[in-house]
Amino acid sequence: MTQLLRRSQFITTYGPGAILEGPDGPRVIRAFEQSGIFNDRAPADLEITDLRLSQTLLNGAGIFRLPSNAELGLVDSYAVYGTFAFPEWSLCVRHQILYRKTTSDNRACPQCPPLPSPQDAWRQARQQAIRFVQACGAGHLDDVDWLGLVHRGGPSNCTPAYLLWKGGGGALRHITIACPTCKRDVRLGQVYAQDLPCSGRFPEWNRDRPGCGEPARIIQRGAANVRIPEIVTALTIPPRTTQLHRLLELDRVQTLLISRSISTKQELLDALQPLVKRRLLRQSIVDEIKTQSEQAVQAAIRDTISHDLPANQHDLLLQEFNALRHAADHGSPPHPSATPGAPPQFEVIREHVRTIDMRQGLRLRVTPINRLRVVMVQTGYRRMKPQNQFVRRAYDDGGRFWYPGVELFGEGIFIDLHIDPISKTLASEGGASASWFTAWLDPERFGHSARHEERYKLHPMFVWWHTLAHRLINALSVDSGYSSASVRERIFVDIDDDTGNASGGILLYTAQPGGDGTLGGTVALVPEFERVLDTALRDIDSCSNDPLCDEERFGPSKYNGAACYACLLVSETSCEHRNMYLDRHVLLESLSA
Repeated sequence: MTQLLRRSQFITTYGPGAILEGPDGPRVIRAFEQSGIFNDRAPADLEITDLRLSQTLLNGAGIFRLPSNAELGLVDSYAVYGTFAFPEWSLCVRHQILYRKTTSDNRACPQCPPLPSPQDAWRQARQQAIRFVQACGAGHLDDVDWLGLVHRGGPSNCTPAYLLWKGGGGALRHITIACPTCKRDVRLGQVYAQDLPCSGRFPEWNRDRPGCGEPARIIQRGAANVRIPEIVTALTIPPRTTQLHRLLELDRVQTLLISRSISTKQELLDALQPLVKRRLLRQSIVDEIKTQSEQAVQAAIRDTISHDLPANQHDLLLQEFNALRHAADHGSPPHPSATPGAPPQFEVIREHVRTIDMRQGLRLRVTPINRLRVVMVQTGYRRMKPQNQFVRRAYDDGGRFWYPGVELFGEGIFIDLHIDPISKTLASEGGASASWFTAWLDPERFGHSARHEERYKLHPMFVWWHTLAHRLINALSVDSGYSSASVRERIFVDIDDDTGNASGGILLYTAQPGGDGTLGGTVALVPEFERVLDTALRDIDSCSNDPLCDEERFGPSKYNGAACYACLLVSETSCEHRNMYLDRHVLLESLSA
């Protein structure tokens, strides 16, 4: 069975350990080592370069892209990446039989007529795959032990060929699973809510079941929390914004620059030739470097071997925030590119920046980003809850770890403020901003100690910008021609840990794979951004779910205040923070008279 996936889909939604629904039934995506994509190539042959992301958030690991069928010279129907059928149990709704096919004969359901061939029987069994699996907080996933559930406390030697699935309807409590041999049964509604023993299996690796100390729960295989991908993202910012920088950041080239003293273009070309002869580097890369000026090559070498890399994710975001603000003030690059055919991968024209009056004397600065590059990497996943144990999925080539990623090009709008919009409300007692500020001061009191590194998201400045971003995403989709699911956000806050004072901003962007990126539909709205802002703030004091939505208040063990799908929540592809840390009241407090 071949299921077509976009490479960006693999990063944002799927990945090793994910259940992929196909016309011939559900399948699990294999680990990279068993996928087959590295049978005839190394990950360095598919490298995506981003030095800031690789050295900071990935601890020096590399980033590889998934190869397409076209670049491999294969037809689209050929399966480039390996999967296997999962779950193994099937349900025949015609005869109400729960069975597991294990033999290569022409029978699927034990009571259905024989099929023309064993292949047809396997295909039918896969198409009838049961919709329930079991998972635990440690990241394990497996078939439900249906035989064990039915015979719990009963005879251990009873091994029927199938189980009976009795009842139906909209409620699980109406379904009974029974053994045709010993007549023992169990109600699905009861065991669905119970903790079960976990087998400890990672199906993307193998069939081993070493056991696990965490309790497992039954869950529908199509549920969004069966696999929650862990994604890290970085913008390409000055000075590393040219295609030449991308070439010098390649693992094999960068290693050469660090290990040897190279400062001129000719020294670099001479050092690269042995790599070409050993087929570790393509000749086209050397040819492209030859077209660059001596000054450009020397500057790119200095940028590549410099040590001004961020120390952690917070520093990485601050670097991007500062670069965006600097570009809004001075433009980026200050002068147009002098290299024909090689535009920068980050471009702001200073003359196009606008300032717009907002409510209560606030002034928004709106900066169109005509070109931007985003690298998105999936490092692994979690199951059941975003706070559960992280399961890393990387490929080890024997010398370095590699993560799958995608390179996106597009455009965006950066928005920041000259005046702190919530400084007056932070000190007010009883306000929504005060509750968030208290949570930022003492995260453990509010039940946020599990992910302490995300403390900055509790600051009311972050909540203010995040809430505004979601309102603007929906407003932009009305005029830009992109759906709200195509507009992504990036939230920036710079917090003084001693005083709690903060500044912030947001980047709303559209990006897609490919060198051409998007077509200007987003930045074209900057000249008339007042209309977009009016649409975003219109009726923000009300929601179709009021009074239920309006009465929600942020508190201990909560991740949102007044926020629901009718007023704030957006697509998972748009929000970097899983629709958490939102509150209409925080935004309203700064806009109210």
